[in-house]
Amino acid sequence: MRETNYLKDNEKVLRILKDADKFSPFSSADIMSFLDHGKLLEYDQDEEIFNESRHEIFLYFIMSGGVRISRNGRELKTLRRTGEIFGDISHIKPSARPVTVTALQKTLVLRLDISKADADIDRKDLALGYTIYRIFCEVLTDKLRVCSTENEALKKQLATLTA
Repeated sequence: MRETNYLKDNEKVLRILKDADKFSPFSSADIMSFLDHGKLLEYDQDEEIFNESRHEIFLYFIMSGGVRISRNGRELKTLRRTGEIFGDISHIKPSARPVTVTALQKTLVLRLDISKADADIDRKDLALGYTIYRIFCEVLTDKLRVCSTENEALKKQLATLTA
């Protein structure tokens, strides 16, 4: 993992984030205000970003590349689109990560320190808190939708098997 120090005033990073769905409603000033809480990190192929035993509260946004999400060595999902996020559960349940995330190829991520979302925030940090909570709502809604769909399918399968 290599950390880059060119987040502030970097037009390329700003443009990538503005093009991502999660950030499109925000002004450039809002995005720059919460980039103060972020780090741009580059990972090589097959490099572990975090694992199931790590305790941390960071939210990650894919800038380029892709990641594999796995649990106990079994792949659960891959993420490859700019702006996709992972690490969202760490804020809700601060314990060991429930998954391991590994770079599929050379991958650039924006890592935000989301512990700031609960702190006494000033006006400058308000965009960060709002964005994080809005993203949590979107992610949790998507996860709930997937679980509900899978639950319904399993209920139908169980009904067929017990009939």
